[in-house]
Amino acid sequence: MIVTKWTGVEVRALRTAALRLTQLEFADTLGFTVGAVRKWEGRRETIELAGRYAAAMDTTLHRLTDSERARFEAELTGMVNTVPALTTESFEPSSAIAARVRNVAELDADRDIFDILSLTLDDVIKRYESEGPLRLAPAVVEARQQIEVMLGQRRHPAQLKDLYSVAARLSGVLGYMAVNRGRFGHARMYCREAFALADLLEDSQLQAWVKGTESLCAYYQHDYATAVRAAYRGLDLAQGGPQSIRLYSNGLARALGKVGDRDGVAAAIDAATATAARFDTGVALTPALDFAPYSEARLMANAATAFLSVGDHARTLDYGRRVEERVNESDSVWSRSLVRIDMAAALAAGEHHDVEQAVSLGVEALAASSDRPIRSVWQRAHELGDIIGPLSARSSGDYLDSLREWNATAQEFAAPSS
Repeated sequence: MIVTKWTGVEVRALRTAALRLTQLEFADTLGFTVGAVRKWEGRRETIELAGRYAAAMDTTLHRLTDSERARFEAELTGMVNTVPALTTESFEPSSAIAARVRNVAELDADRDIFDILSLTLDDVIKRYESEGPLRLAPAVVEARQQIEVMLGQRRHPAQLKDLYSVAARLSGVLGYMAVNRGRFGHARMYCREAFALADLLEDSQLQAWVKGTESLCAYYQHDYATAVRAAYRGLDLAQGGPQSIRLYSNGLARALGKVGDRDGVAAAIDAATATAARFDTGVALTPALDFAPYSEARLMANAATAFLSVGDHARTLDYGRRVEERVNESDSVWSRSLVRIDMAAALAAGEHHDVEQAVSLGVEALAASSDRPIRSVWQRAHELGDIIGPLSARSSGDYLDSLREWNATAQEFAAPSS
């Protein structure tokens, strides 16, 4: 068969029937962008390829095996750009109708793959605090790339929405993981992608969650003004919904604490507490990485951190002691570390120094997450070292020695990238 004019119809037949390739694979094989392939196939007979594009199709057609060529010819039988026999038939040939039926069937293909990728996301969230971002990030990256390939193919509109929803959450999870690894540039880009996808889906709660992660990213970069702005933007999007709890406590309160706004911290924690009571989020410690709302225990752990920043050591110890039992009952080694670090800092910096107890808690905190620390543990463990180091107590050296030893393991997981 000689193709006299290459349109999107012939391109699709060559890709799907003859070569049986995805749009991405076809684009890579020919050296074109996947966007170009999508445009040609989407325009169908209304676009005609010319120049090097048509020449590439001619070359690919010439290289087909006999079986590939037979499939190509069967796909195009009776279509306008082959040379049809003269006929007085008013209707389309049956092969053309059959081809359209096959196209419709393709729209609902790969449902099993989609379900597997959704389960992968849920599984990663469940395993996150036991295995950490260094170990789990590659699986999330792979799932996100698979979703992107599937988005490049013809899909049923409802399936496209599901795919975009999973893609948005995968990108959000990667943004959160990147913050925990101290890879802040990657975190911002993943969050930007997740926010754009959530905007496409008109999912304001997911957008609010992304803004919470952007606030967390800015917080650990010491850019507290940006952290505050991101938290406020998230609260606008959340509109009093369940994501407000995280935005008030983890985002706004902690960032305001770093700029010394004691009243702002108290107001934010009060607002988070009132919202949590409205949604009845339970008393057990919810996972740090989750799209579900923060529980009362997770809120209190963040309250301890926020009040520590404004020097309200009594409230830090109060919240720390109230949440300590729930943290110890959970699988969250990072929360055990962070709550102990906050309490240790309050004991060391408070009016009535208890350096011995502070050092004991600090050493326990390092031990709890020694095999998989994250950026927040790294940063706050060193901040505790800055508090304990200058104190004239024999035991202060014990924490600094433990910190130096801990650094050797933690370096790979959470140290700042060079």
